[in-house]
Amino acid sequence: MTKKSCTALADNTKLMKNFDAYLKERAKLVENNLSKFIKKIPNSPKILTDSMDYSLQAGGKRVRPILAMATAEAFGKKAADVMPAACALEMLHTYSLIHDDLPCMDNDDLRRGKPTNHKVFGEDLSLLAGDAMLTYVFEVFAQNGKVKTIGYENTLRALQNFAHRAGASGMVGGQTADVYAEGMGTQEASSVRAEKLKKMSKKLADKSLHYFLLPQSVKETTPENVLLYIHANKTGALIRASVETGAILAGAKGADLKHIQKYADCIGLVFQIVDDILDVTATAKQLGKSNSDAENGKLTFVSLFGLEGSRKHAQLLIAKAQKALDSLKNVKRKNLEPLYCMAEFFKTRTY
Repeated sequence: MTKKSCTALADNTKLMKNFDAYLKERAKLVENNLSKFIKKIPNSPKILTDSMDYSLQAGGKRVRPILAMATAEAFGKKAADVMPAACALEMLHTYSLIHDDLPCMDNDDLRRGKPTNHKVFGEDLSLLAGDAMLTYVFEVFAQNGKVKTIGYENTLRALQNFAHRAGASGMVGGQTADVYAEGMGTQEASSVRAEKLKKMSKKLADKSLHYFLLPQSVKETTPENVLLYIHANKTGALIRASVETGAILAGAKGADLKHIQKYADCIGLVFQIVDDILDVTATAKQLGKSNSDAENGKLTFVSLFGLEGSRKHAQLLIAKAQKALDSLKNVKRKNLEPLYCMAEFFKTRTY
């Protein structure tokens, strides 16, 4: 299979229909394994594991564990070889959603078409369920070391990378900026939460907007810099971690690892751009959650660049992602089909 035909895969209607079936089959596989992991938790009040399981089994695309499995397969491993790490990725994503929906964060009532965790179990238990999920994530991920085809060395490398992407330097850092960027998507373009906090706290009264939004490595506090930081981290970091997890566990190194990381960076940003577009164009019923970005004055691609500009940016990123896959050397082209299709799915999804 030539590089040209590989790049064209995502435009093949029949292939994308097959990919839809692939997504459903893989999602079911992940869900079955998630349920098994939750049932293995000993010595816990049943209400806590029920709360965890409620959000884990609430549906969703399961793209993060699927990406990990598909990437591992591209580098010659089997999906089962990376199943513990794949499930850990979904658990971490789910904990972030439980906390994201809380009244102190986005205050959402719906997630995946169902009442959010705190609406069913209360705010206190939802906070604890998220904490328990995050802690359990690392126990589950570490079990990949017991898989003979993976081993402890690659598992440790992947786990360290995963923790980096999930924490202050990645997803949580992006979530922090997202909280304090609330209001910056309006004409006033000011941080509502930062201003409120500065009035309440003498310690923070003289802090600049940069303090709330960006790391020191980013020099200018422009709306575009803030937006790119949020999207690259709040959503993009875990997408990247998913691809990197599959690659590292499979032993990818050197140029191939850099190319697959470039692919992950591009599709991670595409995923969030499309989220921004759907928040404006889709209904709450279609999304399974409220369209709250504009209402909360969130900084989004649409608020900065408009719908058409956002779509064009997503298309350019897809081309870069496909080029990165074309550059991979030590893989079988046939094994890359799911990754090409995933990039196209991220761009064209409607939910």
